[in-house]
Amino acid sequence: MKLVIIAAGQGKRIRSITAESPKTLLKINGRTLLETLLENCLHVGISDVVVVTGYQSKEIEDFIHNLQMDLNIETVYNPDWNLENGLSILAAKDTVLVHETFIVSMSDHFYGPDLLERVIKINLGNNTACVALDFNKDDIFDIDDGMKITVEKNNKEKVTGMSKTLDNYDAIDCGVFKFKYSFFKTLDNAKRSGKFGISDACKMLIKIGEMGGVNIGNSFWMDIDTPEAVHYLKNTFSS
Repeated sequence: MKLVIIAAGQGKRIRSITAESPKTLLKINGRTLLETLLENCLHVGISDVVVVTGYQSKEIEDFIHNLQMDLNIETVYNPDWNLENGLSILAAKDTVLVHETFIVSMSDHFYGPDLLERVIKINLGNNTACVALDFNKDDIFDIDDGMKITVEKNNKEKVTGMSKTLDNYDAIDCGVFKFKYSFFKTLDNAKRSGKFGISDACKMLIKIGEMGGVNIGNSFWMDIDTPEAVHYLKNTFSS
């Protein structure tokens, strides 16, 4: 199993505290967000990691080069990093074997190995993709910015809607996915229609009934997208 980490974006909303560094290198109590994701891999048995870079790619590449972790880490540059995140997955296409399933994670989402393991273990079945879902809506930090998800009434593992503007929803997308290789074709189809986001491709799968969900239970996660989120996380996990 391979993990693809999307670390190409600029992170404008958090720039005031990152000192112009890539957001994934932001430290929470002495450890960067990227290191946390990589350490998760060690706990769940993932040995191959692809980090997709874009904005300030050299800084991320240099950081990875100096890491001492028992992982095979490859970096891939996304020249269209200023566009939406689906293009970062497409940039990693040549690193994934045909018919291989793989995991994708946002680089600015903080979570532990328990959440990652839930995603790894899910059986995709007839689904092309599956996303980690948090049904504990009252516990979400900055829920207004969250990607809202609806699921089938009697099947929480089947996603029926995805949008940040949904008024009625069942869960929030945690930013960790499991995909079949055929998801690249869906991304290509979305790109041809001028849509470049992961959510755009996922919505295409929803229409044909091939989008699944994984209930993360009480596993902790957080999208680190604002200075307020950083302060909350540092206080929550203070040494």
